[in-house]
Amino acid sequence: MAEFHERQLRKLGCALSGEAGSESTEQGRRPILRFSLDGEAVPGHKVEAGLLGSWLQALQGAVNSVAYARDEMSPRRETGPIPKRIQGVTRLFSGPVFASSYGMVLEGSAVPAQAELPGTGSDLLLDRAINRILDIADQAGASSEAEEAVLDTALPLGRRAISHLSELSDVLASSGTSVSITWESKVTGRRFSRLTKTNAEHCRTALRAAQIEDHREEIRGKLVGGSRLRRFIELEIPGGHVIVIRTEKSDVTQLLAEYAQNRVIVHVHVLTARSPGGREHHSYLLLDLGGDPFPEE
Repeated sequence: MAEFHERQLRKLGCALSGEAGSESTEQGRRPILRFSLDGEAVPGHKVEAGLLGSWLQALQGAVNSVAYARDEMSPRRETGPIPKRIQGVTRLFSGPVFASSYGMVLEGSAVPAQAELPGTGSDLLLDRAINRILDIADQAGASSEAEEAVLDTALPLGRRAISHLSELSDVLASSGTSVSITWESKVTGRRFSRLTKTNAEHCRTALRAAQIEDHREEIRGKLVGGSRLRRFIELEIPGGHVIVIRTEKSDVTQLLAEYAQNRVIVHVHVLTARSPGGREHHSYLLLDLGGDPFPEE
């Protein structure tokens, strides 16, 4: 609220003083991504238009899909289009070219967005997506077990994001190109990462080897909590483990009111991502929930 109040005062001051610089002020606050391509595919500070286009398209696709996977405000779907709300706040715009092997500036969207809770709003989705992509790039450069490290970071994102991240790394690995990325935002500050051609090959190999499966499952447990704003319920299962199940925002309050601290039977859609080494990540989406007529003691 303090930040919002300060922003409104600045806008009011500009209006009273007749300044037309408020738009440029907002422009200056956009998050900035600088990337520099180099390697055998970038001779004489030039890059083939087709390669540049493939890189930009793959980057935007990866950002959109990773942001969707990290969005806590809606259940994730592995099919169908990414919601326009997410596409809007994660859209990147090309800016100036700078001195490098081949360097370009990309700016974040100016679409306004407000958080329903601190740390959960769509205004943070672009920052979360870029940071997760840079996490994966850093893991690809790990001195040992790079491929397993990549999978540990990427598997929770699901099938769609893994596919786009594989395409992004394939652009570099196939063309013999490396990329240096600098990300600047209000949340992160400044962060630098580099993905070499060799590391991109590690990344591509790991992501293509990931096995993604989905099925329906019936689970018995106790409904112990949830969040309407984040759109999930929490189910305690035998052994004391708690699993998070995503559902519609409008259903959370009713389910908690009727079944909180009671044993229930839940039907879910389970998305399982598995690495060749056997590591797994599970994501649950609610299909149906009802009281357990034969609760265990």
